[in-house]
Amino acid sequence: MTAIKTTLAAAALAVAGLGLVAPAGAQGDKSPEDWIQDRQDNFASAAAATKSVACALKGEGCPKAFDYLTLQARAIAHAASMAPQHFAEGPFPDAERDTTALPKIWDEQAQFTKGFETMESGAREMVQAAQNEDLQAYAAAFKKTTDACSECHDTYRED
Repeated sequence: MTAIKTTLAAAALAVAGLGLVAPAGAQGDKSPEDWIQDRQDNFASAAAATKSVACALKGEGCPKAFDYLTLQARAIAHAASMAPQHFAEGPFPDAERDTTALPKIWDEQAQFTKGFETMESGAREMVQAAQNEDLQAYAAAFKKTTDACSECHDTYRED
């Protein structure tokens, strides 16, 4: 599969992932495995969009059109906005589904959620930069966004 086809497939996955999340009120009877799966699906859509942006910014054959970059940034912002609700319940130490989420997430909810706010803010800056067709500002906002991801992973995810 060519790099462009791979990137477009990842973009489609990211956009499709936007509809995977049930409204917060509909989550009351979810199993631990469902909570974990929803978290992982949400993060998979963010990861697909992030990989597509990285590919475009590195000039590795991925689309660099500003409408495409806007779409990817919106997918990342949406995933960040949805992420906290996926951690409303947990940590589910006896769940049959594997997770790398550390239990301290539920002890440090305010700090944990703040990371998603930073991630979403960075992604919204990416949207604005793409709409202004400013690739340099887009790249700077992307770095801010991925730095928020890395900080959270380093703090709240098992290696």
